[in-house]
Amino acid sequence: MSLSKRLESCSLERITKMKDVIVQEIDRIDHQLVEQEKELDEMIEKVETVSLSKRHGQYELSLDKAEAQIARLNAEKEKLQDKVRIIEQARQKKHLMDEQARVLGSVARVRAKDLIIFFLILFLITMLGIDFLGIGATGSGAIAKAEVVEGRIHRINVLNGGQGYERVNIHIADAVGSGALVSGQVVEGKLTQADVIHLGEHYENPVVEIEPHFSVGTLWIFWIIDVICCTLFMANFFFEYRLAASKKWYWKNNWIDFITSIPLPPVQVIAASQVGDLGIVRLGRLLRAVRILRALRLFRIALFFWRGMDHLSTTLDVRLLKRSLLYGLLSLVFGAFIFMGLERMESGSGFGASLWWSFTTLVTGGYADIHNPETASGKILTVFLVITGMVLVGVFTATLTSILVSDEDSLKVEELEEQVGIVTKIQEDVKDVNERLDRLEGTIREIRDAVKAQES
Repeated sequence: MSLSKRLESCSLERITKMKDVIVQEIDRIDHQLVEQEKELDEMIEKVETVSLSKRHGQYELSLDKAEAQIARLNAEKEKLQDKVRIIEQARQKKHLMDEQARVLGSVARVRAKDLIIFFLILFLITMLGIDFLGIGATGSGAIAKAEVVEGRIHRINVLNGGQGYERVNIHIADAVGSGALVSGQVVEGKLTQADVIHLGEHYENPVVEIEPHFSVGTLWIFWIIDVICCTLFMANFFFEYRLAASKKWYWKNNWIDFITSIPLPPVQVIAASQVGDLGIVRLGRLLRAVRILRALRLFRIALFFWRGMDHLSTTLDVRLLKRSLLYGLLSLVFGAFIFMGLERMESGSGFGASLWWSFTTLVTGGYADIHNPETASGKILTVFLVITGMVLVGVFTATLTSILVSDEDSLKVEELEEQVGIVTKIQEDVKDVNERLDRLEGTIREIRDAVKAQES
């Protein structure tokens, strides 16, 4: 069981005491570090302190020993600081749980409230997925073609209106161009007209993709449900925020809840009602992007099902492992942006294809199966991503392996320490027996001397 799980069963006073004890130990290590640094500075200045010794088959200078000692103390300090952060996190959660139980009447009611929020999150994410993907929307058969003038979409000709549509979403797919925005008009279930709101640029062979979507009335129903759920989420956020011991801690750990609890109007409705206002449409696209952030709640929902994965949870808390994941993600995204600017993908379109190329190059070396760079800058970027991927994957694998193996090693160390303790206890017992035997021999010798004295 991980430390965070064990702390959940402790009282608030005990958690606070544990934190104080660890902080005191950190202060002691800081004092030792200061002393070691002073000794190292003096050692650097003095010639007579230079020495060479052999330990475990390795030659070490006196300076190496001092630096190794400082490194060991710093490693111990980092581990204790990580433990302090875990304990402080548990202390804040424990305080918040106790305060909610005091206001609501019992811990059971707090858990019931969290369960209701959980199911509302599930429901809202399902609804947003249906809204975003248009699952269940009717209509098919519409065909349209784009007219391109100097790389820009000037007109969309509807060749076949299809049938059964309530509304449509129209996308322009092109391996080179981007930025075009089109709105379609549906009359009696057929696509009758497609209006170009933004012309875009750099188009060569655009493909008009027509997807069925829900009517404006259905979207407003989704919006009303969204508002009701978000109101409950926001009320729960400020309820817990008011009871939290540290407002800064609560905001730092729950800002995603606040962002995703802001209800936003259906962007498709805004775009449909403001076709002529490009600024509002752009704003609507931005708001839509913010709404997608609600998918981040999937991570919090996963925490409700996080059972029996204590070891993996501990693994993800390792600093080196988290850094390799973070650097890998940054390399992936920035590599995709840079590559998209340096070279246009021959297959696929826009950032999505560049991101997939960046991922395969970073993780597998690419093998040029998606896109073979043609420019010198693109080749240099590819080399950089391949080398970065080799390093990050190696660090990730090595760190994960060392953590998994460390459990077995720690058991061996515990067994060895236990055996050493037993041997030490036996040695102490033998020493005690020897002392008793010595005292007994002295007593016997005194008795013998007394008997001889009486006989004489």
